Amino acid sequence: MNTYREVNLPEGWAPYAVAADASVVLCATILDPPGIARRLDGEIRHEPLDGRPMLLAVTPDGALWCTRSDDRLSRWDAGGGHTVIDVPAGSAPYGIAAAGDGGVWFTAPGLNRIGRITGTGELTMIDLPVADARAAMITVATDGTAWAALNGAGALARITGGVVEVVELPGGRAPAAPVGVAASPDGVWYADIAGGCVGLVDPSGAVEQITFDDPGCRPHAVAADPDGGCWVTLWGSGQLAYVTTKGDVTLRPLPGREPHGLCVSGTEVWVAMESGSLVAVDRREG
Repeated sequence: MNTYREVNLPEGWAPYAVAADASVVLCATILDPPGIARRLDGEIRHEPLDGRPMLLAVTPDGALWCTRSDDRLSRWDAGGGHTVIDVPAGSAPYGIAAAGDGGVWFTAPGLNRIGRITGTGELTMIDLPVADARAAMITVATDGTAWAALNGAGALARITGGVVEVVELPGGRAPAAPVGVAASPDGVWYADIAGGCVGLVDPSGAVEQITFDDPGCRPHAVAADPDGGCWVTLWGSGQLAYVTTKGDVTLRPLPGREPHGLCVSGTEVWVAMESGSLVAVDRREG
C-alpha cells in the first residue's frame, strides 16, 4: 500500500542521519543549521553545534554519539549531558557505530584510519592497508567485529583485534564504491553508490550482489531488517528499497529529495530527506 508519514522540519533545515535512542526518541543530524534535532512530545528541538554533524550511533547505555566535521565526536548521555571528544587533526570523522562496551568505532577518512573509543574513553587509531581508501560508514557485528565500507578501494574492511582484513567487492556498472554498511545475522550488507546495487557478504565470505534496475538510483545507506533482508536509501531516485536475502526488491516512493540516512525502529523505517523532512515507512509492508 506504500503508506508513510512525514515530519516536516523548519524551512531551510537539511537532515542527514537519523536514529532512535533507547527511549525511542527520534534524533537526526542537521547539516544546516548545524546541530542535532530531537522530537520530544511532538515538538522538534534543535541543539546547535560548531561543526557539521554527520552520522549517529546509540550505545547500549543509552548514549547518543555523532561524528562532526571539525575533528570531534559528540556524546550525549541518557540524561542529556553533552561531552565533546577531540580526535586527531585531519581525521574528518564520518561513519560511527556502537561497540558493546559503551564506546564506539568511527571512520577517519581524512587520515585513512579507523578509530575506536572505549567506554572508558581510551582512543585508538588503526591504519588502513590501502591508500586513499576513503572509509565511509561502519558497523559492528554481534561478535564484536567492525566492518567499514571503503568507498575509494571498492572493498570492505573487517577489523578484528586491531587487525584489518580487506574484502574486495565485485564491480558492476562501475567499479565498486560502497558507502553504507550494516551487520545482520545473515552477514554484512553494503550499498554500492556507483554500481547501483546492494550486496551481502555472508559468514563464509561469499558476496552476493543485487543490482537495481535504475542505473542512476545511487544507493547510499543500508539498515538490516530484524526479520531478514535490508532497507536501502536510493539517493538518486528518491526511493526506499527493501531487499530480501533471496534478492527480491520492493521499491517505495518517498516525498521530497535526497534520502540519506535511515534507521529501523519498531515497526517503522525512518529516512532523513535532505530536502527537509523525516519520513516513516511501515516496514511490515516490505
